[in-house]
Amino acid sequence: MKKIWTKWKIKWGIESDRRMIWIFVIFAITGSATVFVRKGLFRALGIEIESPVLAFFIKLVAIYFIYQLLLFTLGTLLGEHKFFWWFIKKMNRRMIGKKTE
Repeated sequence: MKKIWTKWKIKWGIESDRRMIWIFVIFAITGSATVFVRKGLFRALGIEIESPVLAFFIKLVAIYFIYQLLLFTLGTLLGEHKFFWWFIKKMNRRMIGKKTE
């Protein structure tokens, strides 16, 4: 575990263990909050999907965007704007692909 921890610290450019723990706390809060926000948003908008397959894909897309928004917002509010802005851009490049010009 220590090897992975050190590898991530180097890869992410983080010097202290304390900051690393703080970043993981923000990830944990965001992951938990995403579920509650998605459920509340669907309930408020009256979104009910009968087809289980369609529901899965719609929820997946909604969670993807809600997670990014919450991660950026919470990361910024909790003092890690630069890291989470970099992380979200990297995540989107991996999920969507790089633009070629």
